[in-house]
Amino acid sequence: MPPGATRPALGTNPIAFGFPSADGPVIFDTGTASLMWGEVLLAAETGEKLPPGVAFDADGNPTVDGRAAARGGVTAFGGHKGYGLAFAIQALGLLAGAAITRGQVQDFGFLFLVVDPGALLPGNPFAAQLVMAIQATPRRPGVEEIRIPSQRAFRERERRRTEGILVDNAVIAALEAL
Repeated sequence: MPPGATRPALGTNPIAFGFPSADGPVIFDTGTASLMWGEVLLAAETGEKLPPGVAFDADGNPTVDGRAAARGGVTAFGGHKGYGLAFAIQALGLLAGAAITRGQVQDFGFLFLVVDPGALLPGNPFAAQLVMAIQATPRRPGVEEIRIPSQRAFRERERRRTEGILVDNAVIAALEAL
């Protein structure tokens, strides 16, 4: 929701970047909302409370209730800066073909910009320099490692392939009801 608004006007506007590296892709994906819409819908199903200050009901009142937030909206992360980024990302989606009808965003647009790193800088120094330089950064006491975006996610994916995925009973019931 725009700062000061009582109704949502922007989507969660996901943004993703992927970079090749010798150890597999480095992927960073996020959304411009304080929490992703899937988290709101999951909280609506499970009854788990949302963090305070990020969700609003249909009348624009703050709420921690997932069901109320599902009828309202969520804030952009980072206050006005996050709102500005959300606006820019949504505008790019509109340029890519999303529809606005009667003042409401009602369609999705996808804009893909693909750059061949070899065409810009032969030899792909990305993996050899940036990743290793970041991971070699001195660590604070108690910090085991400096991770690169997507490193935790790829490790988690491998763990889940072996151990499986736990799903809340409320989610299973909702899926079975479909």
